[in-house]
Order: sequence, then structure tokens, then C-alpha cells
Amino acid sequence: MTTLEKTELSPEWLAERVGRMIEDECEIDPAENLVLYGLDSIAVMTFSAELKQVGIAASFEELAREPTLNAWWALIAARR
Repeated sequence: MTTLEKTELSPEWLAERVGRMIEDECEIDPAENLVLYGLDSIAVMTFSAELKQVGIAASFEELAREPTLNAWWALIAARR
């Protein structure tokens, strides 16, 4: 994600990125807990680090507190 710019971030980008973090290829319900799709803590830690590289501070704890696409996008959008 080192070439990703803040301006490229979008809900669609987030859904695609999370889709690569989970094992099942399926449509993700934006309000559904991502753990139910197979998301694990290592993926969340990695994602937190990727966000930090583009200047978005979102800690593992913040992401793990409410692991849904909706909650993650709200966090990212608030910190852009």
C-alpha cells in the first residue's frame, strides 16, 4: 500500500482491501462483523500499519473494537 494516496481511499477501496484479508470470496455486508468472514487479528494489525503509512492513525484496538466495513470507513473518513 505504499503507493496508495489518501485521495484514493474510498468505501469501494476498503471493501476490496478487506476482501483480500479474508479467506472466503463473497460479498461482504458492510454492517456485519468481519470476524465472521474469517478476519484475524494479524490482518487487522497489518491493516492498521498500512493506514499509518498513508497518514491515517487507526490503532489495532480501534479497528478491533468494531470490525465492520461501515465502522472502519467512518474511522478512516474522520481521520483523512
